[in-house]
Amino acid sequence: MDLEQTVAALLSKNEQLGQENDQLKSMLSIVKENRDLRAKVQRFSNDALEDLTVCSAPERKPCSLWLNTFDESQFRKDLQQTKSNHEHRTSSPVDFKSFIHSSVHTNGSEKAEFHTPVVKDPERLLGEIAYQLDRRILSYVFQGHRRLYGFTLLNVPAKIVEVSTHPLTGKVDEGYQLHLTQRYADLMERLNQLGYKTALHPSFTEFVVNNYGILKERPGEYSTQGMDYNNPDFLRNVVRNAAPRKLQKDLLLVLICLCNMAEKDRKPLLLW
Repeated sequence: MDLEQTVAALLSKNEQLGQENDQLKSMLSIVKENRDLRAKVQRFSNDALEDLTVCSAPERKPCSLWLNTFDESQFRKDLQQTKSNHEHRTSSPVDFKSFIHSSVHTNGSEKAEFHTPVVKDPERLLGEIAYQLDRRILSYVFQGHRRLYGFTLLNVPAKIVEVSTHPLTGKVDEGYQLHLTQRYADLMERLNQLGYKTALHPSFTEFVVNNYGILKERPGEYSTQGMDYNNPDFLRNVVRNAAPRKLQKDLLLVLICLCNMAEKDRKPLLLW
């Protein structure tokens, strides 16, 4: 395969990712609308509770909640009709970053109720999991490069071209470029089978790292903390307890991909 074929393959892949991104935006729009609908229902419930509290006060006349019984059947009918209308939407006015940002700032009631592991900085551990997968992928693709400063999952195709081009002569090592492109394509195909989406998860992991940070201190290799951090079940419970519900599914997928790569290269989950 010559350079033109390689570029054509990358352009084709980029077009495919664009299509997947449009589909994901449509899904995110529906999620946001469902969230707004739940908020309206919650506000109605709160208003009804306040009226009930007023009615229970001593020496007060019966309130309008009891005099004017709410037509629950009509409410349910309207609610179902609204939901049905939302299910047929295909446009997506909400961008990915704003959706993820709103997902991070949720109250405690939206977090799953599991037994909470003892973790000093659980949110930083979430960021560490995302960071570790990113570095694992980059280290696999650019196996011969020890320094990966400036490399991200969002600029892998550009970096493949950069590292395969001589900095002085500008000559492209087509064989090396093909080798890197194939490594990247093979790895993405493997992770895609686990549910990883190249149009979604590179941006997702970058956002998680930027919002939560990473661990400040490296745990001892044989310490209890070090062993916990390399235990998939422990990390899974941390995700379920520390992450907002809307991020849990994708964070658990990130952890699955990290476990898969660790199993293949026979190294610990978290590398330092």
